[in-house]
Amino acid sequence: MTSGPLFVQLLGPSALTAIAVFVSLLPLNFFITKKRNHHQEEQMRQKDCRARLTSCILRNVRTVKYHGWEGAFLDRVLHIRAQELGALKTSSLLFSVSLVSFQVSTFLVALVVFAVHTLVAEENAMDAEKAFVTLTVLNILNKAQAFPPFSIHSVVQARVSFDRLAAFLSLEEADPGAVDSSPSRCAAGEDCIRIQEGTFAWSQESAPCLHRINLTVPQGCLLAVVGPVGAGKSSLLSALLGELAKVEGSVSIKGPVAYVPQEAWVQNMSVVDNVCFGQELDAPWLETVLEACALWPDVDGFPAGVHTRTGEQGMNLSGGQKQRLSLARAVYRKAAVYLLDDPLASLDACVGQHVFNQVIGPDGLLQGTTRILVTHALHVLPQADWIVVLEDGAIAEMGSFQELLHRKGALVGLLDGARQPGDGGEGDEN
Repeated sequence: MTSGPLFVQLLGPSALTAIAVFVSLLPLNFFITKKRNHHQEEQMRQKDCRARLTSCILRNVRTVKYHGWEGAFLDRVLHIRAQELGALKTSSLLFSVSLVSFQVSTFLVALVVFAVHTLVAEENAMDAEKAFVTLTVLNILNKAQAFPPFSIHSVVQARVSFDRLAAFLSLEEADPGAVDSSPSRCAAGEDCIRIQEGTFAWSQESAPCLHRINLTVPQGCLLAVVGPVGAGKSSLLSALLGELAKVEGSVSIKGPVAYVPQEAWVQNMSVVDNVCFGQELDAPWLETVLEACALWPDVDGFPAGVHTRTGEQGMNLSGGQKQRLSLARAVYRKAAVYLLDDPLASLDACVGQHVFNQVIGPDGLLQGTTRILVTHALHVLPQADWIVVLEDGAIAEMGSFQELLHRKGALVGLLDGARQPGDGGEGDEN
């Protein structure tokens, strides 16, 4: 704090040239800081990309080994790592330049101040006393200047992290009032699900993905939702779950809801823990559910039976087994409303028909509950109570199977373009 006034007292107005030297270096350091901030962000982006790819490889290491893809994925990881190191190298180089500029500034200040003082001072007075005291003051300033480069380095890193946190915290909050849900089960004959003039989007800024949906589902109804790829079938279930932004309209659901996603979610726990999912174990009901979901023969062959661990993200199970395990978890819960997002897609024709008959269909375990089934297995449609055909995010037509056949509209077009009924449920069971 006292070095500046002492500097002026020693050398007079010529000491002000030190300020000019420091000011002249500010644009350089500002430019370096801006560039380092950009490269720091790039490095963190590449680091995130590398971490995601490495995690994906480790999760699917068995598939990678089976197909001999180690070299290809290694090249991808190394390519991303090279980009990350390039950004890190440039950032470190700029930090070194910034550090050098601060260190050199002390020498430049001494040179300029002594030169100016010698030229403008009366009788060119620069005795040993002034010279040594001035150098001592400059040495004090030099120690103080050792901190700014490291401070700027820390600020740049903190700014990048802060911007990432700010972007995350600025994301839209889920609207708890998007769906008017009631935990009480509705009586027979009442409407269990109702959507009125519903328009939904994935975010408030994006274009709507569902337009003017009007849908009423009575208690105990099996509603099938069909349509071409991208028609909005899964989005309809997301809207019922409250995961979409409601642009306009209203949504109401009565009773506990169970959801089966299109991509099965399995935890690294035993089969019984995945099915019960924190609920009290009911052994007879568990066996009934596993049998209906065609899981009992598989589980019976596992080393530890129902206590066999499924592995991280179900890596010890096939795609069909994971999907049936996800369905079994929902069935075990004994909910009032079931939202089923294409649960038959990853099952072969025989297993898929068994699961539909024993679980989802009119005589299955879920009879009497309200079921909304998104499916591409068109051969099960005759057993549905009601069918909704979606096209481009809107309801093209709805009614019973026979009614829609007589209309010869969108459903007939889907049936004409589909495979033979027996092929509709083939998947990757094996």
